[in-house]
Amino acid sequence: MAGVTLRNLTKAFKNVIAVKNVNLEIHDKEFLVLVGPSGCGKTTALRMIAGLEEVTEGEIYIGDRLVNDVSPKDRDIAMVFQNYALYPHMTVYENMAFGLKLRRTLKPGKSPVAAALLGWLVPRAFYDFIPKDEIRRRVEATSKMLGLDGRLNRKPKELSGGERQRVALGRAIVREPKVFLMDEPLSNLDAKLRVQTRAELIKLHRRLGITTIYVTHDQVEAMTMGDRIAVMNDGVIQQVDTPLNLYNHPANRFVAGFIGSPAMNFVDALVEPRDGGLYFKADGFSVKAPSEKADALAPYTGKHVVLGIRPEDIFDKTMCPIAVTPDNTVEAVVDVIEPMGDRSHLSLRVGGTSLIANVDAETSAQEDSKLPVVFDMSKSHAFDKDTDRAIY
Repeated sequence: MAGVTLRNLTKAFKNVIAVKNVNLEIHDKEFLVLVGPSGCGKTTALRMIAGLEEVTEGEIYIGDRLVNDVSPKDRDIAMVFQNYALYPHMTVYENMAFGLKLRRTLKPGKSPVAAALLGWLVPRAFYDFIPKDEIRRRVEATSKMLGLDGRLNRKPKELSGGERQRVALGRAIVREPKVFLMDEPLSNLDAKLRVQTRAELIKLHRRLGITTIYVTHDQVEAMTMGDRIAVMNDGVIQQVDTPLNLYNHPANRFVAGFIGSPAMNFVDALVEPRDGGLYFKADGFSVKAPSEKADALAPYTGKHVVLGIRPEDIFDKTMCPIAVTPDNTVEAVVDVIEPMGDRSHLSLRVGGTSLIANVDAETSAQEDSKLPVVFDMSKSHAFDKDTDRAIY
């Protein structure tokens, strides 16, 4: 096993910089998720690690080995693609075994130059190959682990989408690589199967302990799967942290808005002193900032900032689990109610401010009616309006 280190990694396509000066250390046996919107550079970064894209600037280490100039087949990595990339004319067994059949190592004492020139004529004179019995052992053990042992003689067209994805995973697992690279492997599955396969991947990683870098644009996948998450935007890593720290302590407005569903509400507000405290004065309402955050917010007194409050931290006053005061209560108009089972999403309007609340399904809210709502200000966030950096 091995960790992966990216140092000042940059990738440019003519005048477009897809990845900008990325520095990241993925620990041995860690499951790290690269997450971000489409076009943010996460797949390009993964392809550079795999050797499928040339590095414009910077260094990539797998373990202690610099691999910038090492070919993909010699990096000891295995990649799982979004579209499965299975050979349709081969059986499940043949698909899983194919990479092992091609794998070879130069025999001791043999010249690499002579092997390159003559190895294609008499390959076994220059190379050692994995024995057939070892290939069968690996394929059968992996197929049993993935629940594919009864399907080894089937072709991909005879499998469901989830089974095809497991074959693609199995093909990577049998190689016993140092690092797994996964590029949105669940995006082609339906919602139910995605949840099921996600759980299988987590259990599989715990069992194998192989360093895994997983790319997705789905922040729910990122939150549920990653030991750590690296959030990317415009080719730049915005924050790297554990799922809970990203959720509770976002470094900037982009991370705050990207992590969490529904997304965090952002409100332009003036910070003003009143009654010995600091208040956020927005269009249509005013709420008190938490006293424990007053020191961080004090330099912004008299200035506009961006107040952030998550939908799940806005409550129907009649069902509120926290203390209700005039300083955290807002009178809103309910525009739309979206039932979600045990929860309901409310589209609220307060003056010129629009908000989303995620409340209990038993809410007393009615469309086109007023509803007093309560903000849990202890879980609020504030961001610098010019830099988007978190104030607290």
